[in-house]
Amino acid sequence: MTRRRPLFPALVPRRLKRGAGARAGMADLPAKASSPWRVAVLLVLLALGAALGTALYESALRFTGMAPQISASELAQLRAENQRLIADSERLQGSLAASESRLAIERAAKDQLAADLRAAQKEMGDMRNDLAFFDQLIPMDPRQAQVNIRTAEFDRQGAQLRYRVLLMRGGRPSGEFSGRLQFSASGTQAGATATVDLRPASVPAPPPAVDGEVAAAPRSAADALALRFRQYQRAEGMLEVPDGFVVRSVTVRVLEGGTVRSQSTINVPA
Repeated sequence: MTRRRPLFPALVPRRLKRGAGARAGMADLPAKASSPWRVAVLLVLLALGAALGTALYESALRFTGMAPQISASELAQLRAENQRLIADSERLQGSLAASESRLAIERAAKDQLAADLRAAQKEMGDMRNDLAFFDQLIPMDPRQAQVNIRTAEFDRQGAQLRYRVLLMRGGRPSGEFSGRLQFSASGTQAGATATVDLRPASVPAPPPAVDGEVAAAPRSAADALALRFRQYQRAEGMLEVPDGFVVRSVTVRVLEGGTVRSQSTINVPA
């Protein structure tokens, strides 16, 4: 087999020529001429290269964030936690959707109630205007401004009677009514029929004044029965019953000065 000559022998480096000659000379040496230490050095270099390559590979993975930083058990735990969070999120989303639905229903009901309230207020305002208009058309009866006893109740409490009276004035009164109440009871005493006037129970004295305050004036029995109102007034209190007197009925009168404006007789249950 003939060797090919280079086209340009002058361009072939001398080192290559010497290397080729050296290799040709080494080929002539027997196989035992290569010492074992060179093989060991080669193996060490290969191991170092492999270790360096592995280190560079792991460093590159860590730098790019691709290397695993947790163990398999931690990864399984994180996956389970992720599934739990996903389930909680789905549950919360369902609850949120249900809450939004209820809120929409409540808003619609609130709007409907507000509309009904506005309609009722408008209707009530129209009725008040109509009532005021017709009230002006009706001529005023002077008797309508008189005081009427709408209700009167009496309850036994030991040797006393508790009274509750509601007074009203009809029509359109021009001023306040000023008067007082009067009570008289019909019943039996010592086996005979009798009629007695009932007076208010004793009014407790006001508490003593402390330093820097003015003591309140004691209330009299007449103050307890006094009336002063424009349209209506509620009156209640306690009445003294004489010893041995059994009350069957009570007549309550409304006095203005010395004139009786209204009266009513109420039976008292035994």
